[in-house]
Amino acid sequence: MTLHDPPPILTTPPALTVPCAPFERVSSLPQRHTLPGAELLVFQFTNGYGAAVTRQLSRPEDSAFEFCVLDCMGAAPQPCFTTPVAASFLSGLSHDGAQGLLMLTERLPLHPLRAQANAVLSDEDF
Repeated sequence: MTLHDPPPILTTPPALTVPCAPFERVSSLPQRHTLPGAELLVFQFTNGYGAAVTRQLSRPEDSAFEFCVLDCMGAAPQPCFTTPVAASFLSGLSHDGAQGLLMLTERLPLHPLRAQANAVLSDEDF
């Protein structure tokens, strides 16, 4: 750099974006997927269950959410209608309604396959 060179332009890097919890009372961060006119959030919980929550962007916030419990014990999560949380796909939910269902799903007892795997592991000698 010489005396006649213009001063350097100082730039700051863009702010890092940290994933925020779309549902503050749920401990798991979801996988986010963008769909035409909607956002799909896929949660997976340690109990072997999960949930798919879709937010329809064109609908009012008080009825924009759809919810489905997922069985996460296979290679890919699949809809699950055998839990007491939801026996079908639910739509027209508010943010609070979807969050409440997520909390219930997160607190379900261990999935039977996860409980069976834990029992087998507890019998093993390491």
